[in-house]
Amino acid sequence: MKAIPFAAFGGLALFATIPFAPALFAQDGAGEIVVTAQRLSNSVSPIQLASPNPPVIGLKRMADSAVRTIEIVSDSREAGMRRREVQAMLLDAIDRAKRDGFNLVTGQFELVEVTRANWQDQFPGLAGKPNATEDDEDEDDEDEDDAAPAAFEDDGSTATVRLKVKTKLDGSIGSAQQKIGAFVKSVPANGRAQIQPRGGLALTIINPEQYRDEIYRRIAAGAKHANSFYGPDYGLDVTGLDQGIAWKQVSNTEVFLYIPYGFSIRK
Repeated sequence: MKAIPFAAFGGLALFATIPFAPALFAQDGAGEIVVTAQRLSNSVSPIQLASPNPPVIGLKRMADSAVRTIEIVSDSREAGMRRREVQAMLLDAIDRAKRDGFNLVTGQFELVEVTRANWQDQFPGLAGKPNATEDDEDEDDEDEDDAAPAAFEDDGSTATVRLKVKTKLDGSIGSAQQKIGAFVKSVPANGRAQIQPRGGLALTIINPEQYRDEIYRRIAAGAKHANSFYGPDYGLDVTGLDQGIAWKQVSNTEVFLYIPYGFSIRK
C-alpha cells in the first residue's frame, strides 16, 4: 500500500493593527475565550500552543466580542478610603455597563462576568474578606482555571483593581475601541479614584467547540475533492480529527478556527 502524504498547512495573511498571539487550542472551551491571551501557568493544561501555520481548511468568522483591560485606582492617603473609593467606582461601573450594553469581566483566558452579586468573590481583597487576597489565591490554585479572582492590590500608596470591559463586536475594531473608550470616560471619578484603560483590544470567541461539526464537514469536502484527482483505485486516510479546536486571529476582527488535521492518499 503506497501512501501519498498531503501537506495540509498553508499561510494566511495577517493584519497588524492590534497584536496577534500564537494559535491556541483547547479540548474543552465552553465559555467565552480570549483569542489573543496565553496561559502563563507551568501546570499541565489541555490548552497548548498550536502550529504557527494552521491548516488551509477551517472556519473563518468574525469574533464575538472585543475586550480591553481597565484599572480603577485610588491614591488617597488612608487605606480604608482608597478601598472605599475603588469599590464605589467599581459598583458604579458595573451598573453603567449593565445599563449601556457592556460587560465587566475577569480572567486572562476564559472570561467571567463581574456583577453586583459576585464582585466580592472576584475581588476578595477589595471586599475586605479575611485571609483572602489574590496573591494567596494564585499560590494555592496554580492549576485552577483562569477565571480565578482577578487582581486587586494596595502597595501602601495606591489601590488598584484590574478587570476588562467587553463589548459585542458588530462592526470595525475602531468602532469597538471608540465604544469602550466612551464607556470608560462615562464613569465619573469617586474622590481620588479614577478609571484608566490599559493595553490594546483583544478578541473573544464563545464556545469554540460548537464549530467542530462544521470544520469536520469542510475537511471532509476538501479531502474528498483532493482524492477525486487520483481515481477509484485510491483511498484516503484522514488523521488528527480527535484533537481540540484551535484558533488564531487572522485580521482585526476575524478568527480562524480549525483542527490540526492531516490526510494522505493511498493505493
